[in-house]
Amino acid sequence: MSFLYLLEGLRTPVLDKLFGAITFLGGEVVFVALAIIIYWCINKRNAYYIIAAGIGGTVVSQTLKIACAVPRPWVRDPNFTIVESARADAGGYSFPSGHSQNVIVSLGGAARCVGKTWGKAVLWVLAGLVCFSRMYVGVHTPADVGVGAVLGLALVFGLWPLFKKSDDKPWLLCVVYGVCAALALGAVLYGELYPWPADVDAENLAEFQKNSYTMLGMALAVLTALPIERRYIDFDTKAPFWAQVAKCALGFAVVMGVRVGLKPPLNALFHGHVAANAVRYYLMVLSATLLWPLTFPWFAKGCPMGRGVKVAVIILVVVLVLAALLAGIYWAVTRDPGMEPREFPDANNPLITPLGVTMLSGHRAGGGVAPENTMRALVNSAESPDYKLDLFEFDVHLTADGVLVLLHDSTLDRTSDAAEVFGEIEVNVGDKTFEELRKLNMGAHFTAADGSTPYGDLHGSRVPDDLRIISLDQALDYLDSAGDFRYIIEIKDSGDKGFEAADKLYASLKEHDALDRAIVGTFHNEVTAYMDSTYPDMARSAGVKEVISFYIHALLGLGMNGDKIHYKALQIPTTDYTINLGTSRVVNFAHKYDIAVQYWTINDADEMARLQSIGADAVMTDLPDVGAKILNQP
Repeated sequence: MSFLYLLEGLRTPVLDKLFGAITFLGGEVVFVALAIIIYWCINKRNAYYIIAAGIGGTVVSQTLKIACAVPRPWVRDPNFTIVESARADAGGYSFPSGHSQNVIVSLGGAARCVGKTWGKAVLWVLAGLVCFSRMYVGVHTPADVGVGAVLGLALVFGLWPLFKKSDDKPWLLCVVYGVCAALALGAVLYGELYPWPADVDAENLAEFQKNSYTMLGMALAVLTALPIERRYIDFDTKAPFWAQVAKCALGFAVVMGVRVGLKPPLNALFHGHVAANAVRYYLMVLSATLLWPLTFPWFAKGCPMGRGVKVAVIILVVVLVLAALLAGIYWAVTRDPGMEPREFPDANNPLITPLGVTMLSGHRAGGGVAPENTMRALVNSAESPDYKLDLFEFDVHLTADGVLVLLHDSTLDRTSDAAEVFGEIEVNVGDKTFEELRKLNMGAHFTAADGSTPYGDLHGSRVPDDLRIISLDQALDYLDSAGDFRYIIEIKDSGDKGFEAADKLYASLKEHDALDRAIVGTFHNEVTAYMDSTYPDMARSAGVKEVISFYIHALLGLGMNGDKIHYKALQIPTTDYTINLGTSRVVNFAHKYDIAVQYWTINDADEMARLQSIGADAVMTDLPDVGAKILNQP
């Protein structure tokens, strides 16, 4: 650990990004890409050599991981920090380093295909840098990396003599892959039959079992393909350069299509058991070693075709590459990297809660239990014997006579009887005075849990006062008398009306001594800028542009300038806009910069529990009665 602390002291943002990029070279994607390119375009024997070393190394390293159960450096020493961008790919146990073993196998094996001495040197230097990067980013100790590298070197140099002889003795390849399959089968049986203790890390065991089945499927696929390819296909790896590029681009699409496309049906067929991985990777390897090579004679001839067909093929290749790029982006922004939530002891933001504790916020004052943004909803949530809110969330609009009222929509039809009272639809709240709006029944369309609309027939003088629209001051007056609450308030108006709303909101919060208990948000960037310049002491949540900028930084692991962060909280959904914001990566990155994370609108109990488990600071829900049963509140 002392060496890791030394490296931690040498870190800079530039070096973090550099070694974060270098460490990627030791991943599965690079290994698979190198093996396929060498197999299709350079030398089949050398590709078989790299794949065998990869399968054998993975089986041995994964078995050592689960058997030794050595925790990661930051688990052993909670005071040690890692480069955050490396956390997503640092799952499982620490010893030995799979990345180090993998990069020695892939780049060291690739060096066998390079004739120039300088080319070999470049590949070995890159392999060494990847090994060093695992220590620099803080995910492995020198012992982890050393053993992983030694394992890789043993395979690279130990297997090479056998593969050199395989040109004259092709049966040696079957022997090597038979041993690989036996090792993988042994790992499968070890994972399935060994009486694992009750306290074994279930996630690490599941990862070991998945990798064992995967390696078994790959080894059996190569054993199947070896004699068939040699006897019936025997393809030539040579082709014009542009044809090689097209061959690889189209072939990758085919192979990855098999890998991705078979996952759902096979998982369903095997009822979620990881044995599905063996079948999936078996078929994927067969598609790469037997199916796609059937097209190689055409590529070797330079893809003879008319001009129109050539253009069509080029367009197809471009479309496939773009589709793969878009698929990669979609995967990156929708996946949950599965990071462990982290505690940041130096955080001084009062909106950040301890791990395992999440504030309960009533969305629109608890609009699923009582008519939203009404006094009845406020009273129901503030005085309920069944639950207690930590935060009241509501929205404000400016009326024609300059009163801030609680209302979410800019028009009145969804919640009130405005069509009957005013004789027209889509009436804008800003076109009516406060007294005119007080004539409405704001619970006219409220639907109770049993599907009924209990207040739908109340109009005029029959509307109780607690179902009429209320001003912000009325809401704050009541809540001040009912308890000590925090507020999440969203300004709905934009432009000049948004500026005026900010003025009045600031004045009301100051009058009620609630500036330090409120967090103000808006979707309008100009209102955000106005609040920053006019009311820097009014805490606010991130604006739209700021959320986008934050997410890009979190996704790429880029550092942010804390002096330029003017918001105290992210108020965000989980997957409402396709992008997955409900992850521990987002929460950890926010907490690192003393930013609270508050999620809307969460009405599912399981999702509430999941968000609490990843470190969410607050959950806004229409159903506070449900939330109170799930969340561990402050």
